[in-house]
Amino acid sequence: MLTRLLFIFFFISLVVSPMELLAQNRRLERAELAFELRQYEEAIDLYRRAYNRIRRSDREEATRIIFKIALCHRYTNNHRMAEAWFNRAVRGNYPDPVAILYLADAMMTNGKYEEAREQYERYAEKVPDDWRGPRGIASVEAAMKLKEEPADYEVEAIRLFNSRFDDYTPAFADHRATSLVFASSRDDALGRDKDPWTGNQHTSFFITYQDRAGDWSRPSLLDEGPVNTEYNEGAPSVNASATTMFFTRCVRAEEVDMGCRIFKATREGANWTNPQGVPLTTDSLVTVGHPAISPDERELYFVSDMPGSIGAKDIWVVRRDSPQGEFGPPENLGEPINTKGSEMFPYVHEDGSLYFASDGHPGMGGLDIFVARYTPDGWTVPENLGSPINSPADDFGIVFKPGLEQGFFSSNRGRTGAYDIFSFYLAPVEFIISGKVLDDSTQTAVPGAVVQLVGSDGSLNQQETDRDGRYSFDETIVRENTVYEILVNKSGYFSGRAQESTVGLERSRQFEVDISIAPIPVTAIELPEILYEFDSWELQTQFKDSLNGLVQTMRNNPNIVIELASHTDSRGTHGYNDTLSLRRARAVVEYLMEQGIEPERLEAVGYGKRSPRRIESGIEREGFVFEEGTELSEDYIDTLPSEEHQDAAHQLNRRTEFRVIREDYEPPEPPEEPAIRNEEDPER
Repeated sequence: MLTRLLFIFFFISLVVSPMELLAQNRRLERAELAFELRQYEEAIDLYRRAYNRIRRSDREEATRIIFKIALCHRYTNNHRMAEAWFNRAVRGNYPDPVAILYLADAMMTNGKYEEAREQYERYAEKVPDDWRGPRGIASVEAAMKLKEEPADYEVEAIRLFNSRFDDYTPAFADHRATSLVFASSRDDALGRDKDPWTGNQHTSFFITYQDRAGDWSRPSLLDEGPVNTEYNEGAPSVNASATTMFFTRCVRAEEVDMGCRIFKATREGANWTNPQGVPLTTDSLVTVGHPAISPDERELYFVSDMPGSIGAKDIWVVRRDSPQGEFGPPENLGEPINTKGSEMFPYVHEDGSLYFASDGHPGMGGLDIFVARYTPDGWTVPENLGSPINSPADDFGIVFKPGLEQGFFSSNRGRTGAYDIFSFYLAPVEFIISGKVLDDSTQTAVPGAVVQLVGSDGSLNQQETDRDGRYSFDETIVRENTVYEILVNKSGYFSGRAQESTVGLERSRQFEVDISIAPIPVTAIELPEILYEFDSWELQTQFKDSLNGLVQTMRNNPNIVIELASHTDSRGTHGYNDTLSLRRARAVVEYLMEQGIEPERLEAVGYGKRSPRRIESGIEREGFVFEEGTELSEDYIDTLPSEEHQDAAHQLNRRTEFRVIREDYEPPEPPEEPAIRNEEDPER
């Protein structure tokens, strides 16, 4: 969206259709004249007075005046008022669909993306050949995505730099980036005339210095000539050695814009002197501005509406063979840099990347800052810098400190609509791992649980959960490119664990990891079904895998000691079943030992047929249902109506269980590595 910013450095001829002057309404005549002269604040007042006189007698004229008031607010960056008045114009059936487009633009700038989408879609239906409708819809989609995924930049308005007037387009004025020059229309600016559009002074250059402590001085005039004059000065660009400054000067005389041109000043000591025009065009009707000199000083990028432009304002470049040579003819950067909209305020990073502001590429509203990189195949598709550098308002004029991911840019995102200078820096990528430890059965908090954070980098940190069951490992503990195991231990509970990774993450993130731990039951826990050959206790290969869950439980809980108990069905003698069940329990113990579980943590017991199974919850086996609370005693099984039914009950009795009998086992210390003998020095 074009705002008054576009006109600060450029002469734009307003082609105003002949107005039907209303002789009977002197205020309206004065309003139309003020609008032609771009005296929008005065025009708003005059239009409103005229509107109050005719709103009932001539609805069509009243709607036209409403639209003009809305335009005045649009040009003065009062987007809230612009939205309100464009909304009234649209509801009053203003005949030009552009009112719908401008309403959408205002909503977009006010961050009302969903409402803006509706109006852009409405405009696209009415004017399907206008690129601005689809562009607006694409901008809404882009803005909503960018808002949801902000970049890791910290942004702050610099109060020391900013005034209640416009302050913008910063540039570093020395090779160490310890002085900053920018344009401002504050009271100390030199221009004797005021901009009729804003009522502010013409802009002058101001400078601020950074001391060794990193503090900036209060801005002061760069000088009182020859760089600063009574005209609008702005958009400075200083070469890498800080010996040459390119800038824009816009001349206005007798209420007439004379156009904008690029000038070059050289440094003599602490002062900039001898400004000379840079010959980029001989056409007096063409405007040029917003210079950006490349790090090697062989390319000068600038903005112009000269013939050959794709949109309202395009970025162009002139090249030369050496820093002292003459620039060649202008070349339009073309697509994908330039669009049918306006591309302005170029800046060439030390790595060769091109940063610029655009309202033609899909963005968050107003002007957004984009970056493109040059490759052997040409410029890459510009990438929106996203939030928080970009906002629904105008964002432009970015500059980076050499070698750092920080610097300054301009924006009018504040409530006043004035342009201010903002700082930005790439916040360090930081990670936090936090969460709750919960009881798996009740989902209530578990206080006093020990949480260990074990990193793949060898780090180990631990803490206890608070009374709410919470734990948190902050950015001082959690590192980049590390895999973390989160281990939870609490007396009376099986251990819990989770895993998170910061490997490859480029943005800060807080991991919220809740871990449930299961209470250790007093009763035995049945293992997955293990079947044996008749009269055999050998553990068959196909049933070993069913024990791997128990192996993992033992590894996760290195302090528990368990009893492994096997049971037989009720057939056969006690002596026979006791021996058989003990051998089967020992077979399970031997398998666990083969998997590395210490034998001191395993006790094998054979209960034979002495402990028939009690059904804890209803269970179905072989098509037969056994109700909760049923004890599968020999007497009960004898009452079952069929041999198949009885076999199903016997099968349920044949089981292997484990239960935790202690939690105080201390794993042995690993053996020390034997010293390596040095054959050349036997005494070592």
